[in-house]
Amino acid sequence: MSRSLLDVPAVRDYLGRRLLCSIKTEQKILALTFDDGPNPRHTPQLLSLLASKGIHATFFAVGKRVRRFPEILKATHEAGHEVGNHGDHHVALSLLPPALLRREITRCGEAIEQTIGEKPRFLRPPMGWINGFVLKTVRELGYEPVIGSIHPRDSRRPGREAIIERVQSRVEPGAVIILHDGGWWLGVDRSQTLEAVDVLTDQCLEAGYRFLTLSALSAAGDRW
Repeated sequence: MSRSLLDVPAVRDYLGRRLLCSIKTEQKILALTFDDGPNPRHTPQLLSLLASKGIHATFFAVGKRVRRFPEILKATHEAGHEVGNHGDHHVALSLLPPALLRREITRCGEAIEQTIGEKPRFLRPPMGWINGFVLKTVRELGYEPVIGSIHPRDSRRPGREAIIERVQSRVEPGAVIILHDGGWWLGVDRSQTLEAVDVLTDQCLEAGYRFLTLSALSAAGDRW
């Protein structure tokens, strides 16, 4: 089975010195995060699923989707979930010239703040593409950059069981799980992700884990 780069300890160590990937803690706590929404089909389903289990997560929203589906983002926020910045058009930030880079970050943040009344704390670079200048700019604009520590590559639709196995094999206290409720196009199928989340959350809860937003997780331990 092919591995995500985040499965490689040296890569996680390298990234962890530069942005938030996970935290060091002995508490059985995790952060569940979702990228690329809001999506009119999958985000509401996911909100219902998480509400049924009393779980709060962090949703990294794309600016153009926020402007098109503000009510979904409002519902996400009102349900107690955290909202993060995922760029305005989901493009590789490290390929952009300085003016466009700042625009991608700023426009998404403005769309989120206008919708929920709060500026996001965290920014996750689309596709994980970063360099030193991107990280510097992200921080200058008032955001904390984050990736995560477990990436089951659910966006490629490997099947429910593969998503479950890839997460469960890496679950540990303080981990940050990267999943997707949206995608490049509105018709994207994230049913495998939702099915996997249903199973994974039950398994983790039964094992004694608690799910926190990224802000709550970050406050609970030291950076990894």
